[in-house]
Amino acid sequence: MHLHVESEGKGRDVVLLHGWGMSGKCWDPVFRGLAQEFRVHRVDLPGHGSSGHCSGDWVEVLAQAFPSEVSLCGWSLGGQLALQWTQRYPERIGRLALVSSTPSFVSREDWAHGIPEGTFAEFADALESDPEATLKRFLFLQARGGEDAPGIFRKLQDCLERTEMAALKKGLDLLLNSDLRKTAQSVARPALVLHGECDRLTPLAAGKWLAENMPDGKLEKISGCAHAPFISHPGGFVSKLTEFFDEY
Repeated sequence: MHLHVESEGKGRDVVLLHGWGMSGKCWDPVFRGLAQEFRVHRVDLPGHGSSGHCSGDWVEVLAQAFPSEVSLCGWSLGGQLALQWTQRYPERIGRLALVSSTPSFVSREDWAHGIPEGTFAEFADALESDPEATLKRFLFLQARGGEDAPGIFRKLQDCLERTEMAALKKGLDLLLNSDLRKTAQSVARPALVLHGECDRLTPLAAGKWLAENMPDGKLEKISGCAHAPFISHPGGFVSKLTEFFDEY
């Protein structure tokens, strides 16, 4: 399959992985800022943007595309993929940044920091009946609670590109079924958890759990920020990420 990757800059390699329903275009506000210090690669996940769909293992597709050492920055679903990539190939990952990420997107018997499974199922049903309206609702949830929510919502809308329905469904399946708490506890690479204090989609408590339970994790909270800090607070995002990756 064809995996679309846009690369820019020089230095250590940093791979950016976007969230559900989006594409590498979402990194526009920070892409060139990060490329001042690093060789930055923004990926369209399978079936998103300009990448072909793949019904197989997305983590393996990504790992095969970058066989040499890289550092990873994953947002939301991209963070879950980055966690699994790091667990499988720790010798090929320098540092790991998890943005607005959670080990479990849905609530479980012993996990209170997720969305109720019934609510998630309703969302999946709505995607089948009205994909455009459901994607807009998802963007609204990402912007809600933070500073200038209407403005962030519009910027997120501008980032939408073509996503195949099969890829949207596979992404939802991954979010529904992934419980990566044991994975996170086994990942010993230096990890930065960047999380908005106002995130209503993946609550700050999930980010705190990751930072406290990963062997070498630390949390950076962003005040006034909801689910997309690289869009709402691009300057601070680039600064925090650059400082973290420069420590390596």
